[in-house]
Amino acid sequence: LMTTNLTTLSNVCQNTAVAAGQFLHKQWSQPRTITAKGFRDVVTDADIAAQKLITERILAAFPNHGFVPEEADSTLPTTGPVRWLIDPLDGTSNYSRQLGSYCVSIAALQGERIVTSAIYDPQRAELFTAVVGQGAMCNGRPIAVSPTNQLAEVFLGLDWAHGRAERRHTLDLVQNLGEEVRTIRALGTAALALAWVAAGRLDAYLNVSLKPWDMAAGQLLIQEAGGRLTDDKARPWHIDASFCLASNGHVHEALSRKL
Repeated sequence: LMTTNLTTLSNVCQNTAVAAGQFLHKQWSQPRTITAKGFRDVVTDADIAAQKLITERILAAFPNHGFVPEEADSTLPTTGPVRWLIDPLDGTSNYSRQLGSYCVSIAALQGERIVTSAIYDPQRAELFTAVVGQGAMCNGRPIAVSPTNQLAEVFLGLDWAHGRAERRHTLDLVQNLGEEVRTIRALGTAALALAWVAAGRLDAYLNVSLKPWDMAAGQLLIQEAGGRLTDDKARPWHIDASFCLASNGHVHEALSRKL
């Protein structure tokens, strides 16, 4: 990508994430219309409205781009020179119960790789951004993964999958890791947890069943902040990956061995 092109992409990415986050924040205390999408999986009216805001803004800037959005929308193009992976509200369950961890996650995919991404946390007014080869930032200041290199010191984030088999798998992993690490936090928002790994607040994050839009933005943040994100076969992130082990890199092998 031309640098100017990349700058335009990242500006639209960041501004759109913030706009959608501010919209969600305004809606925060309003009653929600909550609909079940599947077993233990909900969507609110706010998710759908935020996604519409995001896709309209991106299409206004880049009419020929495609989308991989969380909420199904048959009106959106699916192919283009750049495809946008969008989670308009990651942490829907938290949001629907007014638990304060949720975010907007947007990433631009060119070919096989994410070239720019943004994760915005409206509760803390924090914007995490990354541009490939240019590092990762929080509110414009560079961030880096933690130096933690002992399992016994690891702050591990994880989340619970919806399906029963995936739950059982997660419980098994918790059993393997629980005695080894410093502590475990279930956060309810994969994208924000990945941003926190990039920023050195968490040392690692584990989830057995994610979608591409959950991981895409965070993956670039972690890569640019010096960490690692792999699937269950120890391969780097790809659009079909669902298992996620993210870490500062230093504790990656030790954690992998326990899984």
